[in-house]
Amino acid sequence: MSKYLRYLRAVLWGFIGLGGRRADADQRVGQAGVIPTIVIALVLVLLLVAGLIALARFAAGG
Repeated sequence: MSKYLRYLRAVLWGFIGLGGRRADADQRVGQAGVIPTIVIALVLVLLLVAGLIALARFAAGG
């Protein structure tokens, strides 16, 4: 598996809160690395916020 997919998988597991056992979650983050995991998490949060803003504007009719 690509290292970037590994980062994305670790972040998404953290977002939905299904990390499994603590040791498994620590192992995923340890394999992925801290800095790239944080960067990918920030990008995903920004995409989520942008999506919610777009959805709100669409729902408001503007």
